[in-house]
Amino acid sequence: MVAPCLGSKLIRHLLVVLLGCSLFATSCAAPGPGVPGGPAANPPTREPTASPPLHEPMPEPPSNSAASLEASPGDGSVAHAASTLSRELSGDARFASVEVLQGTRVIVHWHGPVDPKLRGLVARFPTVNISVEPAACSPGKLRDLSGELLASDPAVNITSVSPDGSHLTLTLDESVRATSDVADLERKYSETVGCPVKVEFGDIAPANG
Repeated sequence: MVAPCLGSKLIRHLLVVLLGCSLFATSCAAPGPGVPGGPAANPPTREPTASPPLHEPMPEPPSNSAASLEASPGDGSVAHAASTLSRELSGDARFASVEVLQGTRVIVHWHGPVDPKLRGLVARFPTVNISVEPAACSPGKLRDLSGELLASDPAVNITSVSPDGSHLTLTLDESVRATSDVADLERKYSETVGCPVKVEFGDIAPANG
């Protein structure tokens, strides 16, 4: 009975040895990434993404584009609005002048109620600050009376209608200064014109200088 027991122990011992050699051979056949001569391990990779440039270059405008031309008349600028109003309202007896304040505001000096024509012109420039200020006198009437005074009164050398349509300025000959009172002259001319008149004195320069 002793011989069979020894045989079974020997067989178990041989199986353990063979199993150990098999595991050792397997580990030798597939060395890790740190073993010299083994296949290089491929780390996980991610497709590279292009990072956006810090400053995106601005495209060059074509030579015939609007960017290479001057601002169009309809750009709503203050200067264009003022010139359009002056041109369209010129000759109207109710229109005195267009005034631009600090390059940001347009004032239309106008005598009487705002009519549809003026209202429509202002509406063409919705982005421009445009206001209508009442003129005390009719600019057309003042212009007509200026021409009449220049033709009929030898003392009147120069006439000018105020930009806001509030009065008429008369430049009288220097010879009148010594014999007349300014207040009396302004009162007399104001009654004739029907609007305030301011008087100053000055001679007309000769045409040949």
